[in-house]
Amino acid sequence: MVVRKSSVSTSSLRSAEGGEAIPFSGLLRQSLRSFLAMTRIRITIIISLLLANPFFCLAAEQHSPIAVTTRLDKGVVSIGDKVRYTITISADKDIEVELPGFEQNLGDFAVKDFGHSERAFFNKKTITQWYLLDTYTTGKSTLPKPVIKYRKDKVKEWGRIEGSQQEVEVKSMLDKSDLRLQVRDIKPPVDLPIKWLKFIILGVAAIIISGGVLVYRYLRKKRIIQAGSFRRPAHEIAYEQLEALRAKDYISRGQVKEYYSEISMIIRYYLENRFILRAPEMTTEEFLAHVRDSSILTVEHKALLREFLLCCDLVKFAKYAPSKEEIDSVFDSAKNFIDSTKDVTA
Repeated sequence: MVVRKSSVSTSSLRSAEGGEAIPFSGLLRQSLRSFLAMTRIRITIIISLLLANPFFCLAAEQHSPIAVTTRLDKGVVSIGDKVRYTITISADKDIEVELPGFEQNLGDFAVKDFGHSERAFFNKKTITQWYLLDTYTTGKSTLPKPVIKYRKDKVKEWGRIEGSQQEVEVKSMLDKSDLRLQVRDIKPPVDLPIKWLKFIILGVAAIIISGGVLVYRYLRKKRIIQAGSFRRPAHEIAYEQLEALRAKDYISRGQVKEYYSEISMIIRYYLENRFILRAPEMTTEEFLAHVRDSSILTVEHKALLREFLLCCDLVKFAKYAPSKEEIDSVFDSAKNFIDSTKDVTA
């Protein structure tokens, strides 16, 4: 027996009934159309199931560009305790939000402090407004629902959204047994004993201290008067110092600056001893400004003193070389100033 091998063409197939050849590309198209039809049927079934699901519908209905949450850090507090109440708004970046204002009270609670913050992340922003509250009313208290106004950019009408209300239980600091205590009337006032000895000691101490102060002032004034009576007159000391300056013969040795410095100090110490003026401790400008409005010196004496001190400063600080006549003139000016201002009663 000879077995013949049947050959099948790669480009066509024969049908089982009529034996007519079907092209392979046509069979591929039929299979693809069948697959697409089945895929559409599956997608339609899935969408129908999703739409029929109540959770999916609820999520679609609740989609909103803004959400509000409220929170309390404590649900049960004692009377007088502080409670932090926070309102958090999550919204799209293009949503304009208007928050409730900061009032003095929120329900039964007094507002002790408050604050506001805002941060953004990508196309979302989070706004937080917090309050620090306290109350002295016991029992359960409810914080009202916050009403938030919002609108999109360039939209005139405002939308409204409410947050959830919060409840706080405020407990008393007293035990229930304390509430049954009877309230008694206050006792009459009690006379306090007067401690006479204490007042006597304080009075004697005050008298002794006052007497000591008066005695100290008297003795101090007496010592000042006695010291003044034995003190040499200021003009006598100044005359002696001028004669001692002349005897040092600074000019013949060429020490003109030293001569002017010493004669300037003689007049300054004379002013200190004669008029109790701190002339040696002041600059020329400070001293002249000090005596400008003073009545101690006459106008003529002020002008003479000003010219004398400025001439001395010119030689001491500006390296001015005075002539023989100017040197003699400055000595005469110093002596004339002492003559015209000395104490004739000394």
